[in-house]
Amino acid sequence: MFKNSNFEKILFSSPNISPSKILRTHGYRNKDQIRKRIFDATNKAIERLSVSSSPVGYFCIKEISKHLANKIELKCGTLFNCDLFSERIARSKFLVAFILTLGKEVDEIIKIVSKNSNEPLAALFLENASWLALELILRDARSKVLKFAKNHDMQIENRMAPGYTYPSKISRKKIMWELEEQKILFSLFDKESISVQLTDSCTMLPRMSRSGIFGLKKII
Repeated sequence: MFKNSNFEKILFSSPNISPSKILRTHGYRNKDQIRKRIFDATNKAIERLSVSSSPVGYFCIKEISKHLANKIELKCGTLFNCDLFSERIARSKFLVAFILTLGKEVDEIIKIVSKNSNEPLAALFLENASWLALELILRDARSKVLKFAKNHDMQIENRMAPGYTYPSKISRKKIMWELEEQKILFSLFDKESISVQLTDSCTMLPRMSRSGIFGLKKII
């Protein structure tokens, strides 16, 4: 990663999702009590995901110039703000921002099957399979960032994402990194170089997308 520039585009393989994992997330645990139409809907969701998803990840690395009380200032001048930075990425010297997506076709198929009354579970299972796939791709992305960090005598400090809450050991409360910070994260990327758009409400299109940052700290 980042051999020729601070930007990296990575194409990921469509991950294999286990039918049992989809079923477990919907509360189906006893195989003997699951009806055939439920099994068929699960397998159909996996099939649709495998032919429609085009997983891709966009990454950029930026050096941190200052750690303030609740802010991180990057060397490029960008400023992130969250009260939990001082706990989760206080020692980071670099940030790796990322945007992952399964592509727009998955969103389109979910819309289509949601209108089909003959497949009442189709959209629900496909959506669930898609989020599970994104989690696996995120895990793969983390391993690539981890390998880059090790090759440069660094290690991952923490991962964070706008719109999510994290527990504070100091205040013993959950603190949110505000979703509006998504605009700042996206500003680190050339919008012409990525296939994900940010709406006015700071949600991503395609909807089956994830974003966030990894903090990288020097190994002491």
